[in-house]
Amino acid sequence: MDRLTEFLFKYGWPVFARGELGFANRPTWWMAVVLFIGLGALAYFFYASLGDRIGGRLRVGLMVLRGALLLVILLLIMRPVVVVPSVIPRSASLAILVDNSRSMGLKDEGGRTRIEAVRDLLTGKPDLANRLARNFRLRPYQFAGELSPLPVTAAGLTVSDLTAGGLVSDPGGAMATLRQASGSSELAAVLLISDGAANRSRASGDDIGDQLRSLRSQGVPVFTIGVGDRDGFQDLELARINLPRRLLIGSAVTADLFIRRSGGLDVESLTVRISEDGRLLKSQNLDGRQLGTGGDPKPLTVEFSPGSPGTHRYSFELAPVDGETTIENNSIESLVEVSDGNPRILHLEGEPRWEYGKLRFSLAKNEKNLVLVSVLRSADGKFYRQGVGSGNELVTGFPASTEELFEYDGIVLGSIEANFFSYEQLQLIEQFASRRGGGVLALGGGRALGAGRYGGTPVAGMLPVEIDPPGSGAVEGAGSLVAGFSPRLTARGRTHPITRLNEDRALSARAWEEMPPVTIPERLTRLKPGASVILEAVAVDSAGAGGGARGDMAVPMLIEQRYGRGRSLALLASDTWRWRMELPSQNSSHETFWRQLLRYLVSTTPRRFEVASERDTYVAGDGMTVTAELNDPRFEPVSEARVVATVTLPSGREIELPLEPSYEEKVVTYRGNLTVTETGVHKISATARRGGVMAGEATSSFLVTAQNREFFDAGQNETLLKRIAAETGGRYYPMAEAEKVTDEITLLEGRHSERVSRDLWDMPINFLLLIGLVAGEWFLRKREGLA
Repeated sequence: MDRLTEFLFKYGWPVFARGELGFANRPTWWMAVVLFIGLGALAYFFYASLGDRIGGRLRVGLMVLRGALLLVILLLIMRPVVVVPSVIPRSASLAILVDNSRSMGLKDEGGRTRIEAVRDLLTGKPDLANRLARNFRLRPYQFAGELSPLPVTAAGLTVSDLTAGGLVSDPGGAMATLRQASGSSELAAVLLISDGAANRSRASGDDIGDQLRSLRSQGVPVFTIGVGDRDGFQDLELARINLPRRLLIGSAVTADLFIRRSGGLDVESLTVRISEDGRLLKSQNLDGRQLGTGGDPKPLTVEFSPGSPGTHRYSFELAPVDGETTIENNSIESLVEVSDGNPRILHLEGEPRWEYGKLRFSLAKNEKNLVLVSVLRSADGKFYRQGVGSGNELVTGFPASTEELFEYDGIVLGSIEANFFSYEQLQLIEQFASRRGGGVLALGGGRALGAGRYGGTPVAGMLPVEIDPPGSGAVEGAGSLVAGFSPRLTARGRTHPITRLNEDRALSARAWEEMPPVTIPERLTRLKPGASVILEAVAVDSAGAGGGARGDMAVPMLIEQRYGRGRSLALLASDTWRWRMELPSQNSSHETFWRQLLRYLVSTTPRRFEVASERDTYVAGDGMTVTAELNDPRFEPVSEARVVATVTLPSGREIELPLEPSYEEKVVTYRGNLTVTETGVHKISATARRGGVMAGEATSSFLVTAQNREFFDAGQNETLLKRIAAETGGRYYPMAEAEKVTDEITLLEGRHSERVSRDLWDMPINFLLLIGLVAGEWFLRKREGLA
């Protein structure tokens, strides 16, 4: 279309978009009126003398054609012009920034690498550099992490040194360096040639928007040329991974692999290999059809079990697929700290019941880390305690102080009514999750939840289900069925750590289908906005055990939500002990479920003093931040401590890093920045002193890899390139239209340009119009025998 426009109208569309139409030979207004009347009279004279030989409509048509012909001739005599701004040749500089990072070495530009296509553009065909040099003093640079000049000789720009070897792409940094180096030089515009990658990690938090605003304020537009096939880039990329940073030994790791499929690559199935500390741990096949066809990464889940305590380095690698543009982005690494600690969970029950005994039994067989401290009210003011550390612990049935309660990592509320607690104690349970960051699990029972009159209390506000206040009449009983609901996995539950009854998730799902029915004393169906259902309960026909399930009777059974710094869960069943009693003795599903549920309950509970890096994995050369949090025994933040972190590099060298307090709302964190250069596992040891007294010690680790970000999300980032152009007043061009940038840049209006007139009388469209008008008149005359 653009070629047709230029053929018909002599110039490209930018000339008309930026110009103003006018006439070089412009008559006065009265002369224009006389000429117009004269042309009309002349056209009338030609055909008025024919009398009745032609009809009225034909006469008018012939007069219009003849008048238009005379008018076009008159306009051409007046010499139409377009007045446009034009850069004064060689009066200003044009900076050319060429991306030479490693992603420019990808081969997706018509059989050429991206950098080869750029070389051809600049010095081959269409020889863009020499065309621009006619009007500008060129200042060519190449950039990846740093900006460096390209050599210019008498023969023109030299591109032999232009290779795709940079480890990062930083267009914002390149433009910042260019602005600083420009000084008082006359910089008219910037031409950025790149695939749009911008992946440099900046500890300072600089944003490319700052550079764009500065360039626009200086009147320096940035024109961008996008390199790389926007539609045909075919790739399978392991974009990122979500997995816990810390877990107890014996727990399974559930990792979400976020995989991006680009360019419609055909992937029926794919294989991921998981390695632990360089040793292949497992290989797992995944369903590639779940990836869809969009450009956003889609999560697929894998699971594995660490072999021993300590910090382990895990590698996840996708097997190559035919047709991939690159396989450099098929792997990713991460760290997991496997702890051998002993989290303590407080379990409160208000009445003897089977659920209490079977819950403790489920942990007695194989659980070596969790410590379950149980309090069972046997009579008013009398309590049966198990798992306590001393005879004075929990003598009144509940911790005597905030500090004592916050020594636990999790709380399980069984069948015990709200009136057992004081209002202050109910507030403490809520603060245990919101401020302490612990996990709270509420179980179903005759004295639990709504039946226990928790509605309207602080505990009800914390739970993931809505509980109506006492007296509302909204609590629904279980009815006549003793065991009337079968558990069923939800979409969330199919990959949840709690529901993993077998390493093979298909076998795990089958195991859940075989679980005996349980009782749901209260059918609480209204969930909080942030809640998610892990297990549903499906009503079973009253015909008896083994009857068909009615899907329309499904109610939530196991629900969770994040709450403050912690989490809350509700298990609405009151008799999961049936899974132990009614299944074969060799079936351990009941024990596995409770072990995983309680481990999950305390999996994110923080310690009083924590230290960590903001991310668990970095790339060499990145800036990183070490953060620490210090709380007192009531888990109130401490801001006046002296916190020092010691980072031990893989080489053994130690770097002492003082951490300064940072205040964000009510959270106080201590922060320190560091640039990492060595690859491998880095260890962090931190100490906190308050008033000269040791207040805490903590350790953590992070990983630095040599992996290059250039190949991640390596398709052309058209969005960023268009943003750069739009925010500075420039324009984006794809590689196929790159030669048009010459006209656009030379038409810049500013201190480096002047307004010039370009003739329009000799446009091909004018001659075609004259021929058309003459031919039309001749055709009508010929048809009527007047030729």
